[in-house]
Amino acid sequence: MNKLLSFIFTIFLLFTMGCDDGEMPIIGGDIVGPTDLYGCEGANMYDWGSVEFESTLDQDEDIWIAFDLSETTLFSVFIDQAGFQCSIFQGCDGAWGAGSPLFQFESVGNGVEVGIVTEGEYWLNILNTRNRADFTFSIDLDEIVYGCLQINALNYNPDANVGDGSCVFNDCNTEWYVSNYGEMILDCDGNCSPISWIGDDYCDDGAYGIYNENYEVIPVNLMCDALQWDLGDCDEIIGECPPGQVYDCNENCGPDTWVGDGFCDDGSFTFNGNQIFFNCEEFNNDEGDCDGTFNRQIQQPKFPNGRIQLGQ
Repeated sequence: MNKLLSFIFTIFLLFTMGCDDGEMPIIGGDIVGPTDLYGCEGANMYDWGSVEFESTLDQDEDIWIAFDLSETTLFSVFIDQAGFQCSIFQGCDGAWGAGSPLFQFESVGNGVEVGIVTEGEYWLNILNTRNRADFTFSIDLDEIVYGCLQINALNYNPDANVGDGSCVFNDCNTEWYVSNYGEMILDCDGNCSPISWIGDDYCDDGAYGIYNENYEVIPVNLMCDALQWDLGDCDEIIGECPPGQVYDCNENCGPDTWVGDGFCDDGSFTFNGNQIFFNCEEFNNDEGDCDGTFNRQIQQPKFPNGRIQLGQ
């Protein structure tokens, strides 16, 4: 009986030691070399095709993981909460990564395509910049498909995920076009358009066209953000921020999860290099997170006067 009780106690002790609150549950990936060191040096090294785990971090708390890639790949990180700063290093120096981060970005509640990563060892720091949160983390390694990524190019490849500099565009400023229509640009679809059509009080959304050199009618579409919605002649399509983001008071895209999250977004936090403002009437002063002070910046005109130069 004493031996049985001793065995049960030993199993219970091992189980409780393996379920520490600070332990990071891992799904997928093989540990190559776990350590008891701190920070970057304490990160477990994984050899994986993909990995997923769930964890909890307080504000300003961070964790480290490391991984070993066997081949060049397109690297994407997924975190289902906004406000986590991810820094990827190609070396480890004590408690922090060696040198400057190769990549650094902030999560927005969905996936972020990091870019091409060559084979080798990498260290990833995940820092919670906002309030305490539970989150799910995963890494995806995708096959690289080279091609033209610009949608208005003649050889646009919708299956490509890495640009290879192969894009081919219409040559609009030929003698025929210039003599008949004046200076030309590429429209939103890669077709030739007279630059004089931009901001001429007609919304060129494909309803009008011009003749090409073969006397075929080619529609002209200037209704896109790149051409400032025909310089104001067309209505801007609202909701062009990426999924999980929304226009703030100053029409910068910010994470929609930042609205009413307990932090006053009055420009104190930045996202993608822009100060984010939800402290305005449109967002009910960040859904009560701010004290009601209207702190909206003076906006520049949405559609400035003047002509858009060729190539912009």
